[in-house]
Amino acid sequence: MNAQEPTSVLNPDPAAVVSLVEKLVEGMWPRSDFDRKVWFERLGFITGAAWDEASAVPAVAHYSLRTPLAGGEISSSWTSYSGRFLGISMQLYSSMSTDNPSTRQGYEGIHSQLTARYGEGNNPWHDPVVQACVWNVNGRRIVIRFFNLQHSGVMVSVDDAGLATASEAEARRRNAPTHWNASAEGASPFSLPGIGTKI
Repeated sequence: MNAQEPTSVLNPDPAAVVSLVEKLVEGMWPRSDFDRKVWFERLGFITGAAWDEASAVPAVAHYSLRTPLAGGEISSSWTSYSGRFLGISMQLYSSMSTDNPSTRQGYEGIHSQLTARYGEGNNPWHDPVVQACVWNVNGRRIVIRFFNLQHSGVMVSVDDAGLATASEAEARRRNAPTHWNASAEGASPFSLPGIGTKI
């Protein structure tokens, strides 16, 4: 078998990934840190160190996470937004080569099983390079992405849909260009409407 052929066995198996996603989507979402800890214990998750600098205190905080998938050896994290549990993210089937067949096989396996379970997803980003699919289920947002730039990889995340929308809106506000008088870009305070002009 050459390097461009997909392997017959993926670790973790796409069915195991989808099974975990189903558990994350079912039931009540943790509303307190105590709830999150109990939920993590039930799912076999182990939280690790914070990724953010202690002095930064960002609105979105990131923590390492160990899941039961692939013996806990996949790169995973969980996030909080303004102190509330936002969701988890897993990086799967990573490869140093572009368009790796096994990585693509993993993405397609997860995609087809999620589609069979939750129906057709959508791609709100319309990125031609990074394939993506999003499902909104039970107040959760499931996202899978196939990264195919210099390296190949699959990202699977499950978030609280409302908190994800709020955190993304805040990030857009924080990154938007600011103007000295809070006016629209290009608007001059010295351009006054002419007499008789409707404003």
